[in-house]
Amino acid sequence: MLSNEEFCQKLLAALPSQTLELKRKKFHNLSFGPDNHIWIVTEGLVMTLRSAEDGRFKGNGLYGANTILGLSGFYGVNKDVTCFTLSSATLRYVPTKLVIQLLQNDVELCYAAMVYSCQLFGRVMDELEAATLLSLEEQITSFEKSLKTMDLPDDLSVTETCIAMAIGAHPVSVSRARKRLKDQHSDFQLPEE
Repeated sequence: MLSNEEFCQKLLAALPSQTLELKRKKFHNLSFGPDNHIWIVTEGLVMTLRSAEDGRFKGNGLYGANTILGLSGFYGVNKDVTCFTLSSATLRYVPTKLVIQLLQNDVELCYAAMVYSCQLFGRVMDELEAATLLSLEEQITSFEKSLKTMDLPDDLSVTETCIAMAIGAHPVSVSRARKRLKDQHSDFQLPEE
């Protein structure tokens, strides 16, 4: 079975692609869909966002190196998605139609795409559970733990505002909750021997 890195590299080696360099701590719009592109993050960390009716943003995915955005194009859905770069990022993009044709003709890559989609679905379900069942402090801790499982870029910048966007909370609430977490951790120090 191909790793995510091998899968992404094989896609890029087999198809013509273009490169997009994104600056750190900026908002960007990417177009997904059958007439648009599949986007592969080759460097950096990107967070996809949705905007709420009250103007707040809610993160709905973290994408580091060797991750793919735009899978909705496989089932015919066109979307413009707002992203926020937590670091400088490099994305390569390939026309969705070419990716579909390649997957229809390459069993190994098609299987790798299925596995990748299943892993992504599992991660989304875990994040949905965290967003709906956990307290604010637990959501912050869950987000920070998810970052620690990733291969993070050197210029990563995760401010309380970024955390607020990621979990869909107000930055002031995040600041207060992180202070409570810090205070709780200092309360549980082991006594000196």
